[in-house]
Amino acid sequence: MKQPHFSILLLLSFLTFSVSLFSQGQRKKVGVVLSGGGAKGVAHIKALKVIEEAGIPIDYIAGTSMGSIVGGLYAIGYTTEQLDSMVRKQDWTFLLSDRIKRSAMSLPDRERSEKYVLSLPFTKNPKDAVAGGIMKGQNLANLFSDLTVGYHDSICFDKLPIPFACVAANVVNGDQIIFRNGVLSTAMRASMAIPGVFTPIRKDSMVLVDGGIVNNYPADVVKAMGADIIIGVDVQNTLRKADKLSSAPDILGQIIDLTCQANHERNVKLTDTYIRVNVDGFSSASFSPSAIDSLMRRGEEAARGQWNSLLALKKEIGISDNYVPKVHGPYTSLSDSRAIYITEISFSGVEEDDKKWLMKKCNLKEHSDNTTLQIEQALFQLRGSQSYSSASYTLTQTPEGYQLAFLLEEKYEKRINLGIRFDSEEIASLLVNATAELKTHIPSRLSFTGRLGKRYSARVDYTLEPVRQRNFNFSYMFQYNDINIYEEGNRAYNTTYKYHLGEFGFSDVWYKNLRFGLGFRFEYYKYQDFLFKKPEVADLQVESEHFLSYFAQVHYNTFDKGHFPSKGSDFKAAYSLYTDNLAQYNDHAPFSALSASWSSVIPVTRRFSIIPSIYGRVLIGKDMAYPLMNTIGGETYGLYIPQQLPFAGITNIEQVDNSITVASLKFRQRMGSIHYLTLTGNYGLTDSHFFKLLKGRNIYGISAGYGMDSMFGPLEISLGYSNQTDKVSCYVNLGYYF
Repeated sequence: MKQPHFSILLLLSFLTFSVSLFSQGQRKKVGVVLSGGGAKGVAHIKALKVIEEAGIPIDYIAGTSMGSIVGGLYAIGYTTEQLDSMVRKQDWTFLLSDRIKRSAMSLPDRERSEKYVLSLPFTKNPKDAVAGGIMKGQNLANLFSDLTVGYHDSICFDKLPIPFACVAANVVNGDQIIFRNGVLSTAMRASMAIPGVFTPIRKDSMVLVDGGIVNNYPADVVKAMGADIIIGVDVQNTLRKADKLSSAPDILGQIIDLTCQANHERNVKLTDTYIRVNVDGFSSASFSPSAIDSLMRRGEEAARGQWNSLLALKKEIGISDNYVPKVHGPYTSLSDSRAIYITEISFSGVEEDDKKWLMKKCNLKEHSDNTTLQIEQALFQLRGSQSYSSASYTLTQTPEGYQLAFLLEEKYEKRINLGIRFDSEEIASLLVNATAELKTHIPSRLSFTGRLGKRYSARVDYTLEPVRQRNFNFSYMFQYNDINIYEEGNRAYNTTYKYHLGEFGFSDVWYKNLRFGLGFRFEYYKYQDFLFKKPEVADLQVESEHFLSYFAQVHYNTFDKGHFPSKGSDFKAAYSLYTDNLAQYNDHAPFSALSASWSSVIPVTRRFSIIPSIYGRVLIGKDMAYPLMNTIGGETYGLYIPQQLPFAGITNIEQVDNSITVASLKFRQRMGSIHYLTLTGNYGLTDSHFFKLLKGRNIYGISAGYGMDSMFGPLEISLGYSNQTDKVSCYVNLGYYF
């Protein structure tokens, strides 16, 4: 009798298990919708984490703008922990620009980038210059490619680990475009192409921009995908009152919100659990570390505030209270060190010989393992030292390995560059440059540079570049100078003069960091007025004169930043031989000038660095010319005249003897990500004879300052003292030095 009872029990258990499995298979499908909102969208990450903790399965996901980025990455397997780490480690200032990493730029390109705050192409048709947006979004697009390795082919998004859709807007006719297939990174890039900021994505006859202008909370999209239950996370600001609409971005954002308001209200009604994140005090551009931390915390708080609603959904979905969804992720291609076997590498529009050269420069090999970090560095190399304004890539998987294809776009042939600087001495200065690449047999470039301010100048350069980074340069410059010369802190006199320069030079760059050059110069100093302030210099007689000189110079630089570097070294040396007839000066042997400088950053901690430097200049010969006398003062080399050496505690030009050497020590503390405190000490020796320098006059100075990396260049405020001036000095500067 026991055997039949056991069989009945076994049969009942099987039937119960089968019914359970059937009900599980017939449970309602859950869709998650993530709204747009720029930086505020990082709150989605922690909201997703809470949804997972509640044991809610996610069958579909749809998003707009930042919601499409978080949603798309989550859909291919990124865990909330991976997304959290990825968001926090990004340099968002760099990412939301088209800048190139300094490490990928050649030395001349680095020097140019440290003069100009704005660079725009110009064409016959001005509207083509920005192609619909200020930025191409190159760095952001490349990040999406890096983050979606394995999904670079055109695919149906329903085949992703979680079916996905995102929304863009076609500005040709205002239609909503729903991406359910295609290249995932392109879809995400189109969904967040903020109008007027990022260039739109052009696909077929469509011009695609941020989907937030048509549907910023696409609950209807996820419902159409098949979702029976919808959980929504909304990070949009509420409509602002009149007193809060004080800027153009505020008003533009309000107009977009008003346009989508009716659609938004309909979509909220479709939502079963609506998670509204409190984003007051934050904007679409709030990408600072503290803002990201706060927004993520608020995302989690908002989701936990709906905890009971989430748990109540389980019954409606048709799952048990202790239901545990399938483990999500992790995405396994995240590591920069992950090796990818690449069978073939191609460059669009590049011939075979150029391909070999590019592969060597990019340090990539076919039929070999290459890391995603190597590919990323190759992209910067192509945009930095080479001739391409845009470089992206695709990885296509084959049975043998991956095919790597670089998609290249030639640099604009003509550009306008703008630099601006404010300081406490010259008040305001403006630097304008126009550069055009010429279609000649030997690659060449024509450049015009103008400087406006108390001292103004104009310069024309014509450059032949038969080999990349190896060039011959012909230059002419006119400059008007109005300079005060100081003696022991008091103005000795003022001089105004016109300066003409003609130069022919050759330069070559090795391994991006080392450049040497040599050439020939013609210089003419035409003095106009000397306004004397001190009686002891009233008899100073200076006549206009010219020089014909030969020069050689070398420069090595590995600083990670042009200003406020945290690692690297810099070395410069230059030698010039001056004549007035190519062989002599004033009917005797020519005189010469030798200068050198060395500086290095020694990182003590992650934020604190010591920066030792030593530099000097020696005039060799007799009958030295007044225009080339040694001078010190200011925060940087060549502040007012080319031979001027910096010195802490001296803000103006002070003349010194024929030989001078200076030792400097800086202590720099970084606060936050862009703020710096610097304490500098200088000690110098100067004498008329180099071999008597150790017995020469002693000069010392100290300064303490605050600095900041601003969008207009470095901001610096310093207070200093020197025994040369015997007074406290103050100097303020905003912008790059030029």
